[in-house]
Amino acid sequence: MKKTFLLSLFTLLTILIFSYPYTFTDDSGNVIKVDKPFKRIITLYSGYTENIFYMNAQDSLIAVSTSEAFPPKARNLPAISYKEDVEKFISLNPDLVLIHPMMVRRYGDLVEKLEAFGITVVSLQPETFDDVFPYWEKLGILTGRIDESKALIKEFELNVNSMPKLEQKDFKTIFFESMHKNFKTRTDGSIVDFVLQKSGLINIGSEENPLFNGSSVAEFSKEQLIENGDKIEYYIAQKGSVNKISKDIIKNESGFNAIKAVRNDNIIIIDQKIISRPTPRVYYSIVEFYKLIHNDYLTSNHYLYNDEKVSKISFSTITIDFLMIPFKTPEYFKKEINKDGHLFGDFSDINYRDIQHLYAETAFYNDIVDSKSNKFEPNSILSSNDINSYLSRILNETVNENIVTNKDLIDFLRK
Repeated sequence: MKKTFLLSLFTLLTILIFSYPYTFTDDSGNVIKVDKPFKRIITLYSGYTENIFYMNAQDSLIAVSTSEAFPPKARNLPAISYKEDVEKFISLNPDLVLIHPMMVRRYGDLVEKLEAFGITVVSLQPETFDDVFPYWEKLGILTGRIDESKALIKEFELNVNSMPKLEQKDFKTIFFESMHKNFKTRTDGSIVDFVLQKSGLINIGSEENPLFNGSSVAEFSKEQLIENGDKIEYYIAQKGSVNKISKDIIKNESGFNAIKAVRNDNIIIIDQKIISRPTPRVYYSIVEFYKLIHNDYLTSNHYLYNDEKVSKISFSTITIDFLMIPFKTPEYFKKEINKDGHLFGDFSDINYRDIQHLYAETAFYNDIVDSKSNKFEPNSILSSNDINSYLSRILNETVNENIVTNKDLIDFLRK
């Protein structure tokens, strides 16, 4: 009886602690009161869309932004721009519009008109990594997925903390380019800074003053880059809508031969969408840096070093890790191009939430394995002949080995 009473009391306290209404201040300074979860949500920034899918709250979405890239199922939703007339928003009958603070500053009249129709507008965008978890929790409150937002945080921390611990001697001095114009970088405490620190990378520009109060962006002049050239072991640039960069642009920049990383061709281009967007996919960029910069840590005690037969997904994972093949990440939906009838993320038999999905897509786009346009068949077992054929294609040389298990494959690639 006492045990039942205590259990009931705990349940009641849990309901009282985690029940609506909730109140918080958004990033445009507005006090938001949430009496109950919203059911008809429009997201005008793709980062919202990703996170809402990760929280399994996608059923509450009625429209998304016109610049979506992930996850693939977001393609099925209507797209709408913050530049549209308010009538188009009203016709969708939303109860919540999630907007980027930049849009609020530039299109404040849209916010006023939406609110005049009784539609709640919330503006959120974490500038520092310390803001990311509270941001996910607020999205959990808005969508009624509070438990899922907390589980997402735990899963993310588990993934990041599972990476091999680096020794201080293996830390690398790098420069991170946020924008090529005026050589903008990311400051201490930013999401990018978190990724770099977890990846054993010291950004030579991280301590520069931000462009303005609250910004995570700073300028690091060309003169400073050249002056510190011999210290910079890797030059890392994010590629995206605000920085259309390539290795050739960096290599051909006048004076950049003074930079050690450029001379040694240690230039890494990484997708802006997985390194600076506040979603769980920033974990992928940590794995990418381990693969390309600290490969020994990633491969020395590889989790697939076992006696299981080689499957399509284990073959893909092992070869991508050991041969240091960069991840393939999705383009924006409106710019995607079919490859053999396949669009990134369209494999119906592999979960887009799992990093194995990224390995599968990378393997397909790099012709590491053969797959159908709609199915990857991750658990299908490869014959020794299949393995030799794939390895011959990847390595551009004839391979004729008796490879049956994951351990056999790793031992061969270690030779």
